[in-house]
Amino acid sequence: MGRIAKMACICCTLLDRQQQSKTDVHHARVGHGGAQRAGDFCTIPLCHDDCHQGRNGVHGDQTYLRILKMTQMDLLNATLERLYGESR
Repeated sequence: MGRIAKMACICCTLLDRQQQSKTDVHHARVGHGGAQRAGDFCTIPLCHDDCHQGRNGVHGDQTYLRILKMTQMDLLNATLERLYGESR
C-alpha cells in the first residue's frame, strides 16, 4: 500500500488530467458487500478530492469510470501494470 500511496491518481493519469489533491489508497469494491472491502493487494491510487471522494469519483456517481469505460477492476489492472512497469 505504501507504493500505491506514492503513485499518481490512476484516473487522472488515464484521463490525461493534472492531479489536484493528495493520493488516497482505495480498496477496490467489486463483488463485496457494502461494509466489506478487498484485501490490501487490491488497491488503487486515486486523488482524494476528485476521483476518490469527489462527486464524479468512485464513491460518488462514478462518472469518471463511465468516461473511461472501465470498472474498478480495470483500474486495478492499470495500477498493477504501472507498478510492474516501474519495477522492471
